[in-house]
Order: sequence, then structure tokens, then C-alpha cells
Amino acid sequence: MAMRLARSNQTGKVSYGTEAGLFQQMGVPTVILGPGDIAEAHRPNEFVALDQLAKCESFVKRIFSTGYAA
Repeated sequence: MAMRLARSNQTGKVSYGTEAGLFQQMGVPTVILGPGDIAEAHRPNEFVALDQLAKCESFVKRIFSTGYAA
């Protein structure tokens, strides 16, 4: 579902940690998402480009329109 809503057919790996693996172990399907580039996050002068915020907003709206987020 996430790939369909993201209008992408790509997956990838990242070099940071989240609690998503714990949720997956409990049987809760989990997607990690957010705007921006991880290379620009969590460091001095971090930022998120406005076009990335707009893309994230569109994606979140698509999630809510499915009813899955209710």
C-alpha cells in the first residue's frame, strides 16, 4: 500500500535506527517516512526543502483519503 500511495516502486536501505523493527516483530505493518534528505537532517543548519514538504503533504493526504489512517 505504501508504495502505491507513494507512487513509487522502489525500496531502499537507510543507515539510521527507528522502533519500526519492534512494531514489525509484533505484527504491525510499519512504514518509515518523512520529508527531506537524511543527509541534511540532525546536524547543524539542518533543513527541509519546501518542495519536499509539499511532496510529504501530498503523500499524507493520500494516506488519509484511503481510510487506513482512521
